[in-house]
Amino acid sequence: MNAGYTIILIGRNNFFRSISLSRRSLLIILACFIVIAISAFGLFVHNTRVSIIEIKQNIAEEQYRDNLHKIEQLRKLVNDIKTKLHYQIFVDNKQRNFLQVASIHPDIWSMGIGGSSAKRITNLSLYNSNILEELCESIDILKGQTKLREMSIRELQTRMLQKFELWKHIPSTHPVPGAELCSGFGYRIDPIDKTVRMHEGIDLSASRGTPVYATADGVVVYADWNMGYGYTIDIDHGYGFLTRYAHLSKIQVREGEMVKRGQIIGRVGATGRAVAPHLHYEVHVAGIKVNPVEYIDFRNVVID
Repeated sequence: MNAGYTIILIGRNNFFRSISLSRRSLLIILACFIVIAISAFGLFVHNTRVSIIEIKQNIAEEQYRDNLHKIEQLRKLVNDIKTKLHYQIFVDNKQRNFLQVASIHPDIWSMGIGGSSAKRITNLSLYNSNILEELCESIDILKGQTKLREMSIRELQTRMLQKFELWKHIPSTHPVPGAELCSGFGYRIDPIDKTVRMHEGIDLSASRGTPVYATADGVVVYADWNMGYGYTIDIDHGYGFLTRYAHLSKIQVREGEMVKRGQIIGRVGATGRAVAPHLHYEVHVAGIKVNPVEYIDFRNVVID
């Protein structure tokens, strides 16, 4: 005979009730309770896992949207850099044309210096992987083009300095700004002995004492009386150029002195074989006397 169990329930007002259960029934009830508890716990764990998965999925979707936004921003930035670099290439070609330097071939510009090092990007969707791979390749090309532009700038700077150094020594300004040409280069009737002579320079009419300026950088190689030229200054500018300033009333430099373009070197006079105050100006190129008018812009007088 199975032993029995009695459960007494006591309520309010001393109300009580007793329930008699056999041992088997009690075990069945306990078993059901355990099953229900395990099921509830399992359901809780399942729901928790589902919630965590949903949270992770939401986070992943947010990161995905954020990555798409960043990729789009990167694409716009790359396109903006491309536009600016294309303008730099346009400027580079203009600078090379101005300085008479050979242009860089478009095929070289298209790849730049260094080539592409883009690699296949994994752990991303095929679409995003292709986009990022394309962007990486574009960035590599831009890096190469930027490096090429830097090299080109250094080359152009060197050439520009060479051109500027040469320009500083070319007699290209007016020795007496504002003075008018009163006698040109070539054969003419000499104003003193009335014979036909070769006039190997130009005469610029100006009043006595008007400043005379060096027309380019150079070294004074002569500064003294020179027979028919009167008081004369000769400046060696290098690169085969020499200028002569004659009939001066005053010399304000000395032999061996370095002079700059636009520096006052003397004053207009009428010394030597001169009948009126003026500057006799000559330009020698590699020892040959040439027409100075070809080296003077009478309309735009520039002295630096």
